Amino acid sequence: MDSGTNCDLLVSVRTGDERSIESQIQIDLLGPQGRLATLHIVGAEPARFRVMNGRTYRLTVTGTGIEPITTSYFEINALEMVHSETVHVKPQEDTLAGEAAPGPNTISVSEMNTPKKASAEMKKGMEAYSKGDMEKAAEHFEKAVAEYSHYARAYDMLGVIAIKGANRSKARALFAKSIQADDSFVPAYVDLARMDLQEQQYADSESLLTKAIAVNPLLPEAVALLASTEFANKEYDKALADVQRTHGLRNHEQFAEVHIMAGKVLSMQNHPEAAIAQFQLFLTEKPDSPGAEGVRKALAALMAGQRRP
Repeated sequence: MDSGTNCDLLVSVRTGDERSIESQIQIDLLGPQGRLATLHIVGAEPARFRVMNGRTYRLTVTGTGIEPITTSYFEINALEMVHSETVHVKPQEDTLAGEAAPGPNTISVSEMNTPKKASAEMKKGMEAYSKGDMEKAAEHFEKAVAEYSHYARAYDMLGVIAIKGANRSKARALFAKSIQADDSFVPAYVDLARMDLQEQQYADSESLLTKAIAVNPLLPEAVALLASTEFANKEYDKALADVQRTHGLRNHEQFAEVHIMAGKVLSMQNHPEAAIAQFQLFLTEKPDSPGAEGVRKALAALMAGQRRP
C-alpha cells in the first residue's frame, strides 16, 4: 500500500519488429543476489511483478521458439508506482513466418516512409538491445538516424539506452529529438513525461501527456501516467477523472494500481463508499497481485468503519 516502497513491474516480450510471441514464455526476475520470482505469459499480456522502489533488477526470458536472453540491469525510480519494461527477443528461424501475431500498433507517420537501410539498422539495433549489448545497439540506432533523420523510434531507443546509462540529460535531449523528428510518435512523449514526473516537473509532464493523448486517446499507459502526475501534484479531482478514463480503455487492467491511488484520495476526502469501490476494482482486476493483500486490509478497515454506529 505504500507507493513510496512498492511498485508494479510490467514486463512485455516482443520480437525486434514489435510482434508478440504466441507461445508460453518464462520470465525470471533477478536481483543482485539471484532469482526473485518466476512468471509465465503468452502473447501481448505483460507479466506483473511486485518489486521495491529504488533498486535494480534484470530479467531472463526463455520459451519455445525464442532464443533465451538475460537483460542488463535496470533501476526502479523511488517515485514510480508502475514501471514498464519491454524485452525484445530473437525468434528461432522456424517461427519467423506466420506464428507471431502483430502486437499493439505503435507505428508512427514517419515510419511509413523509412528507407530499407534505416529499417535494417533499426532491426539490428533491437537485436543487440535484446541481448543487453547497449553499445552495439546504440551504434545501429545511430546509423539508422544517419540514414533517415526522421526516424523517431531510433532517437527514442537511444534515449532509453541513455537512461540505462544514467545519462538523464542526454536521454532528455534524445526524447525531445524524437518528438522533433515526428510529433506523432507517442512513446517519446510518454518517456519524456515519465522523466518529468520523476523529477517533480509536474506541469511539463502533464503538458506532454496531454499532447500524447491528443494523438492517441486510447493509450491507457499515457492516461494512467497522467493520473499519477496529477496525484503527485495534488490535483486530486483531475486525477480521479483520469483514473476513470483509464478504467474505460482497453487493457486498462495493466494499470489497475491507479485504483489504489483513487481509493487513497477518496478515503482522504472522507468518501469511504467511493474508496471501497476503487479498492474493490483493483482486487477484481488484479486479484493475484502481490500488493493485493495490503489492499484487502485497507478495504477491511474501511468496511469496518462503515459498520460502526
